[in-house]
Amino acid sequence: MSRTTKRSKADIYASILEVVRRTPGGRRITRMSYGAGVPLDRLRGMVDDLIAFGPLREVSAEGETTYAATQRGGEFLETYWKMNGFLESFEATTTRELAAIMFEDLVGYTAITQQNEQRALELLEEYRKVTRTSLPKYHGREVKTVGDAFLVEFTSALEASQCAIDIQRRMYERNKGVSAPERLFVRIGIHIGDVERKGNDILGDAVNIGSRVYAFAEPGGICITRQVFDQIWNKLGNHLTEIGRREAKNVATPVDVFSIDLPWATGAAGSIAA
Repeated sequence: MSRTTKRSKADIYASILEVVRRTPGGRRITRMSYGAGVPLDRLRGMVDDLIAFGPLREVSAEGETTYAATQRGGEFLETYWKMNGFLESFEATTTRELAAIMFEDLVGYTAITQQNEQRALELLEEYRKVTRTSLPKYHGREVKTVGDAFLVEFTSALEASQCAIDIQRRMYERNKGVSAPERLFVRIGIHIGDVERKGNDILGDAVNIGSRVYAFAEPGGICITRQVFDQIWNKLGNHLTEIGRREAKNVATPVDVFSIDLPWATGAAGSIAA
């Protein structure tokens, strides 16, 4: 384990027990392997805990203190190793499940970067903060960011749509208070489908389709697929406009696309007076 990696108390307990277990009688133990090596007396509090709980036994005789792992300590280590092995194999195993996929990107960010790179980075962080403020309210999980794009997953198409509306509302309110060169416009696309989950990442056709849908949205707008429309049409409260069938790159069949009408604008980029 890296010396800079933060370790849990259970990790350190297990490390102490493992060193003791590998050194019968404990006579040669003067330093524990913890980072660069920590003297035993520096871990005295944890050693005392292990003795009190029963996994470790301390014996003093003839002026020498020795340590030994008890049966309970051996059982603790065995359980700990099995649990870690299970978690590692779980993270490495691909599973499938239904998820609502939201893709979001910042319109014209490359051009902003070319004009003023430092300011572009500041604006990027401002935009990310807006998105990350909205996600927890609707139980969205940020899967990853790639440049100015977000990939987010939800368990509900309705919550994904509500989150997208909240993000666009926040961006609209933000843009009202700044000059035209400082305004930021976001496009959002939402799809729902079967995904492959591997560790923290999600893969599959549903993700690919979701990554194409946002491109059909106007700056400041939200587009959804037919699958999302079927889930939210009578629940969302916003009018949904049919855009029609669209060809999408690397998608075998055309995608039925709808837009979520936003109450403050028919075209958010053009609705704010210069």
